[in-house]
Amino acid sequence: MSNPVTPFRNNLFASRGMDIQEALNYAEMMINTLSSTDQVAVRTAFGVVINTIESAVTQSQGPSPVEEALFAIIDKRIAVLQINTQVEINASIDDWMDNNLRDKMMDILANDDIDDQISNWMSNNFDITDYNVDDAIESWMDNNMDEKIQDAISNIEFSVTVK
Repeated sequence: MSNPVTPFRNNLFASRGMDIQEALNYAEMMINTLSSTDQVAVRTAFGVVINTIESAVTQSQGPSPVEEALFAIIDKRIAVLQINTQVEINASIDDWMDNNLRDKMMDILANDDIDDQISNWMSNNFDITDYNVDDAIESWMDNNMDEKIQDAISNIEFSVTVK
């Protein structure tokens, strides 16, 4: 955010830093050197300038009430558009489901071949011949059988009875 007073700054004159009261005291001291009639005119003009600067700085710190009202209207309109968009998306999904899934299910039911459909799907997706079972068993045995045999041997107990 830019400072609205910056374009009017004049480096020819001194500053009192950030101390506004000190700057006003200095201006008052300078005004007091003038005649009474001139003092009134300068104080009036100076008051107008100070009030205008305060308004400009206050305005630059945030949106005005009118802008706030406009933002509220815009936000409300965006919310309505988002709701409408979501409704349209849901309607498109519903249409797709109606036009695709329902037809497929109706075909299956009409032909009364649900068992065949399930069997075909299972065959296509869970065919054991697609997997190398022999190699999997052999690999497991290579990695685990020695350990299992050693465990079995170490757990064997013998007892000898002498008479």
